[in-house]
Amino acid sequence: MNVIYVCKVSGFQASGNQIDIPKKVGTDFFNVPLDNIENSKNTGINVCHISDVRSFEIIEIQPATNLRWSTKLNKFLTEKGEKLNEGDLLIFEKLGRSFCVRSIPNSDKKHDALLELFEKDEKHMLLSSSIETQPEDTETIKSSYRPYITAIKSKPFLLLAGISGTGKSRIVRELARACWDEGSEEYKEHKPRNFEMVQVKPNWHDSSELLGYVSRIGADKDGNGVTFVAGDFLKFIARAWEEQDVPYFLCLDEMNLAPVEQYFAEYLSVVESRKATEEGVVTDPILSVSYEEDHLGLKRPVGWYRNLVNELTSDKDVKTRFLKHGICIPQNLIVIGTVNMDETTFSFSRKVLDRAMTIEMNEVDLEGGLTDRHENIGKLGTAELIGTCVEGVDVYSAHKAVCDKVIAYLKAVNDKLEGTPFKIAYRTRNEFLLYVVNNLPYNKDEDGEELDQNYVIARALDEITNMKILSRIEGDETKVSEKFLKGLSDAIKEQLENVFEGPFGIEETDETFKSISLAKLNEMTKKLASGYTSFWS
Repeated sequence: MNVIYVCKVSGFQASGNQIDIPKKVGTDFFNVPLDNIENSKNTGINVCHISDVRSFEIIEIQPATNLRWSTKLNKFLTEKGEKLNEGDLLIFEKLGRSFCVRSIPNSDKKHDALLELFEKDEKHMLLSSSIETQPEDTETIKSSYRPYITAIKSKPFLLLAGISGTGKSRIVRELARACWDEGSEEYKEHKPRNFEMVQVKPNWHDSSELLGYVSRIGADKDGNGVTFVAGDFLKFIARAWEEQDVPYFLCLDEMNLAPVEQYFAEYLSVVESRKATEEGVVTDPILSVSYEEDHLGLKRPVGWYRNLVNELTSDKDVKTRFLKHGICIPQNLIVIGTVNMDETTFSFSRKVLDRAMTIEMNEVDLEGGLTDRHENIGKLGTAELIGTCVEGVDVYSAHKAVCDKVIAYLKAVNDKLEGTPFKIAYRTRNEFLLYVVNNLPYNKDEDGEELDQNYVIARALDEITNMKILSRIEGDETKVSEKFLKGLSDAIKEQLENVFEGPFGIEETDETFKSISLAKLNEMTKKLASGYTSFWS
């Protein structure tokens, strides 16, 4: 849920093409000091355009009876190809400590729909809105990466599973690279600064290697000299907080070489505390503030924690946040684990699978990667990768018709899971809703032809079924019978075809679209001949 400010352009003043903003909006939303308003001091705020959320410009607000935008804003938008006319909407969205601006022309089909969310006779509106920042130019994104991108936006914790050597860790690096302009210095780097790889070790049984640990070596009996040795994960979290406008990717390579539930316990807990607020998506701290009393009896963070914060960041605002709230997960942090299933690795519990999005990577193109050094993904940014909606309620009202189709589908599939440990609940429902809604902008085929919306919804349902339902199913014939798999397959097929109003099958033909979930269930049924089956290869 984003905090946005919407201004309806009702006409320009004679001098300066200025647009008035109420004082309260200036102080509460744009953080203009009240003293600046009362003493008519100009205030600059950092603004970017929706088309490029890394290119910021200082735009001045001129205090008056109401605050006024200067002509610099109009010039800024004109240079981005947006000429304002009476009746257009200006939308300012919080982006960390900065603001992202875009306009909705009076002629745009989204204009009237947006106005319906507000009082139409209001000139200025400030609210918490369920309108997500959606990618606008999806045609530049290579279609094969769409499921990865949409899964990340729906939940920033992804498992990439498959046989060894399919490029799972390389894809994470290339997704991070795609956040930079092609040809830029960061794009050319072997390791972009928004990417970190941590190799999981088989002897990890707690979080000390990732997060860090309190060291009492050299400390006296009163606790003086206690230090905290920060792990790579904690250091990367701090770096992500310093650059909240850029997606940051942490790759846990060979994630299941050690028991994930043990060494990653804190993250598995904290990721479920994500909540959409006026400040963006917030979480509980992954490392809480420890306090002590000073000589006056007042509470303050203990010495080792203060030293840790100073070691992690030099950014004043980030330091203040860490000292006040503890070290939380920033919304631009994306965690992706690569997974191999063999005799050297641990299997995943449903606790882990329930909290992650899972994508298989078993297909190999032996001719791929011989002409280009980097993956041709397309340009990525916050609109494509960073979700500001966390729960189903955050998207339901704005996409009710689509969400109702998702819920009807889930009810039918869940009926087949009744009485099994694989039955789904609210967490999975929320992720289904988010994934399907986040997929809606990807509504064109590789030739640029617009796809039927029912197909776009059915395609997303098929993909998320594979990720969130089938990945949890495993067992011998007493738990997973052929009859059960057949009944589940029939229900999924029927419901996909009801949504699409067309055929889905195991193989793709001229008349039938291939369903990845039906193909996976067919594979799992064949495995059952050995007495045991699972999603995992």
